[in-house]
Amino acid sequence: MIKNILLFTCLLCVFSTVVAQDSIPEPVPIEVLLKKNNRHTFSISPDGKYFAQVVEDDFTSDLIIVDIDGYKLYKEISMGPKSIDDIVWLSSKRIMYESSGEILAIDIDGNNSIKLVNRLADKLTKDSYKQHKNYRYNTVVSLLPEEENEILIETYDYNIYASLKKVNIFTGEKITIIEGKKHKVNKWIVDAYGNPRFALKFEDKQITQFEYNSEQNELFPFSVFVDGTEFSLTIDGESYLNQSVLFEGFGYDPNIVYLTSNHGSDKRQLISYNLKDKKVENILVEDAICDVKDPHGRDIDFIFDYSKGELAGIKYEGLTPQYKWFSSLYGEIAAKLNTAYNGYLNDIIDADAKNERFLIHQWSDNNAGNIGIYDISDNSYAVMFHFNDELNKYKLSKTKSIVINTRDDKKIACYLNLPLQDTSSEKPIPLVVIPHGGPWSRDYWEFDDFSQYFASRGYATLRVNFRGSTGFGKSHLLAGVSSIDKIMINDIVDATREVIEKYAIDQKNVFLFGHSYGGYATYMSLLKYPDVFAAGVAVSAPTDIKDWMKFQKKEKNYFSYEFWDKALGYNNSKYLDEISPINYTKDFEKPLLIFHGKYDKIIPIEQAREMAKLLKENKKNVKLEVMQYEGHTIYDSNGLGYILNTSNKFFEKH
Repeated sequence: MIKNILLFTCLLCVFSTVVAQDSIPEPVPIEVLLKKNNRHTFSISPDGKYFAQVVEDDFTSDLIIVDIDGYKLYKEISMGPKSIDDIVWLSSKRIMYESSGEILAIDIDGNNSIKLVNRLADKLTKDSYKQHKNYRYNTVVSLLPEEENEILIETYDYNIYASLKKVNIFTGEKITIIEGKKHKVNKWIVDAYGNPRFALKFEDKQITQFEYNSEQNELFPFSVFVDGTEFSLTIDGESYLNQSVLFEGFGYDPNIVYLTSNHGSDKRQLISYNLKDKKVENILVEDAICDVKDPHGRDIDFIFDYSKGELAGIKYEGLTPQYKWFSSLYGEIAAKLNTAYNGYLNDIIDADAKNERFLIHQWSDNNAGNIGIYDISDNSYAVMFHFNDELNKYKLSKTKSIVINTRDDKKIACYLNLPLQDTSSEKPIPLVVIPHGGPWSRDYWEFDDFSQYFASRGYATLRVNFRGSTGFGKSHLLAGVSSIDKIMINDIVDATREVIEKYAIDQKNVFLFGHSYGGYATYMSLLKYPDVFAAGVAVSAPTDIKDWMKFQKKEKNYFSYEFWDKALGYNNSKYLDEISPINYTKDFEKPLLIFHGKYDKIIPIEQAREMAKLLKENKKNVKLEVMQYEGHTIYDSNGLGYILNTSNKFFEKH
């Protein structure tokens, strides 16, 4: 079945490399919008002749190999119930893959399957009460470019201590390089050549980074010097919000590491740092509006040219995704693709050994996107598959990046989606404001399911990077400390009012829909600004902050407790009562719809139940729906679809 689907898709791609969107007027069906992607781990062979991907459902996995030259399926290798976590090309005809802690290899024609590393310890105990000590979890760390027949793996024992081992891919012989138990290390960081350089220890209250001295086989606390100031890279809950320097990775120069730092700058910059000389070499990337790296959100994407052994470029999240190219070849490829496919972003995710064919992830804010092959010999682009063909038939809303002014004259970055409707219509548009969770996170310019759902049903949607959001500088972030119920809420309301003023928004039909902190913001916005909002939906939201802090201590979530203690401004019990929506249930004027997962381990279900109970006792318009199979995040697309459809009906009613 998969074979037939793939062949049909390939035939379509010959005639249409990028699916054009048709103007289907009806709303996008929820099952189409939230259709889960079952493809991952995309790669191109060293000789550039084969494309590999993993296709999984709930019960089986398949390794799909496509002949790029013939533009046809080469082999579909069924893995049965075995999951595939990652794949690595050992040669152009053989693939190594990870599966639930095992490391295996197979030829691309499905033959010569072998288990290189199993999940058992090298020495087994026969004590029936200690059988758990026999199990290991393994992952590939490096192909060891200077040792052709060996790979470097990291293996975790039952205490989550990490050891490094060399494995011969032909004989299976394993040699332990570093014993994790001796150093009590939970994670090793190696350089581009597979040499262990740093170690991480995860403790209850902090994460500590050490430098590894291979000659002495010892760990030493790691610190760096920026502008003459020494910084430790130890992270704890209290310091997490204003960590000045963060380690990001190695390049090909063993003396150079990449760091991000906002020391001496409001915005976090990407810098190269010389370990030998203990000094900053260069500022590689900086942005006037955004942090180059959001330590609480998405990572920087380092794009390496493996054929030349150099950094080719950087992708980071600005107001929109941004790229800086150090390689003229990679920059030219990106420019050509951007010109040929205007409106799409083209991420280079892999290349063959000679830099002749490149694997591209092509996407936009209103298209599910595709994976394709760019060939520099003829500047052609061939789509391997589309992520959601059915969705791409619908014309979806474009995302506007806008900046609004707050009441105290600050600039706030927001994302606005307008519904697709007759532009000549003078009918005002209802608005759904979608505060993000965290709150120490941010919204991005991207394909946003919630925004597209409501926009396709006639709403405008607004996502606000209120102060306290990450990614917009130190001052923007720290302004939210001790103000989750004030500045954050005021920024959301100020953005809403400006959008109402500048666009044809129906002032009587402005709603809130939020998850986690976004649900808390829904409560507080309805409570403080009933003149602005007509109704709200709160999903997995905290209601009693004091009780929730007690829960953190009870569960021994020390890092989280110290983080929130700092974020709330080390405030006392009285203050925690003041910022808790549950203490104002008699003051709510507008209708509320509450959803909460029964198995939520982050915000206990009791928070929602007690909130709904008190609102009902005060004769308020509230309904609680408990998602019987969910936790804090709603993973089931059907359950999420139910929440969205029910919320839409709720908004229509009110």
